[in-house]
Amino acid sequence: MRRLAWIVVALVLALAIGPLLWLLPSKRDKRIGELRAAARRAGLVVETTAVPKIDAAAEEQVSSGGAPRAARIDCAAYRLLLPKPLLGAPCWRLLKAERENRYLAGWTTLRPPRNVPTPSEDYWRRIGDLVDGLPGGCVGVDASEGAVAWLGIERPTDASGETSSAEALVDEVRVRLQAIADLHGALGKAR
Repeated sequence: MRRLAWIVVALVLALAIGPLLWLLPSKRDKRIGELRAAARRAGLVVETTAVPKIDAAAEEQVSSGGAPRAARIDCAAYRLLLPKPLLGAPCWRLLKAERENRYLAGWTTLRPPRNVPTPSEDYWRRIGDLVDGLPGGCVGVDASEGAVAWLGIERPTDASGETSSAEALVDEVRVRLQAIADLHGALGKAR
C-alpha cells in the first residue's frame, strides 16, 4: 500500500511539473536568443521576415489540391541602419540560389539592381567577396539607400561551417555589412 502511495505522489508531481518543463526554451531557442541579443548589442536591428524560396521543389509551389502557393523561407534580418541615407546608392536584394545569374555565381535577384556603377564587373566582384563569406545560414543580402541587411536562418556556424560564439558570428556579419555600406558610401562620393 505504501509503495502505491509513492507511485501516486510521483505521478502527481510529474503531471504538475511536466507542463512547466515544456515551457522552458530549448537549446536552439536559447542559441537564437543569444544571437539576437549579440546583434542588438552590435547595433543591428533584428526582425523576422520571409524571402522567396528560389530553388523550391514543385511540392512547395503547388498544394496537394492544385492551388498555387508562394514558396518562402522564414528567416531573420540583421539590419545595419546607416547614419544617413546614401542617396543614389546601389539597391538590390541577392538571394542564395543553385542557379547562377549574371551578377554573382550562386546568387540571384528577382528584380534588376538599381544605381549599380558602370562598368559593374569590379563592383560585383567586391560584393561577391563580401557576401560569399557571410556566416550562419545566410539566404540573402539586402542593400538599400538607408540600410544593409543579412537575411538568414540563424545558425551557430561561421562561413566554413564551424561552430562559433554568438558574438563572433554577429561581429563577422556586422563587419561585412559595414564594408558594403562603406563601398556604397565611396561610390556616392565618387559620383
